[in-house]
Amino acid sequence: MATITLIDPATVPYVSTFLFVFALIFGLLSYSKVGDFNKRVNAMLALAIAGFSVLYEPLVLTLGQYIPIAASILIIVFFMALVKKILDGKEGSKDKFPLIVVIAILFLLLIAFADVFLAFLPGNFDSSVVLWGVGIVFVLLFFWLVYKTGD
Repeated sequence: MATITLIDPATVPYVSTFLFVFALIFGLLSYSKVGDFNKRVNAMLALAIAGFSVLYEPLVLTLGQYIPIAASILIIVFFMALVKKILDGKEGSKDKFPLIVVIAILFLLLIAFADVFLAFLPGNFDSSVVLWGVGIVFVLLFFWLVYKTGD
């Protein structure tokens, strides 16, 4: 019986390198607003840089080896950027109580489903260290928001 493969295993490192570099460059250009370009120009710049990065074989091999760790670090960095953007908010909105409640509920869900999340840790991360780190970040964010509200 013949098997049909939709994705050639030989091209996976090149496709993953292209997508990773494209997403990284596009996200950084969009967030930092370097040059004040619109999204189309940012996409073209990211496309060009990602295309050239696929041609560099040592980068493809290195990213193939370290992409799970790099992806987890970038998820944390972009999550922190999202939290910063949310906390800056609008000038008229001073009520942070709903955000405090959401953070508390997310922290309780993290505690309840910790064993499910630990299965998705890339590399050789120690699960207790990761959970302690995430817990400390949530608690600090919670107390900081309570402090900022002044109530």
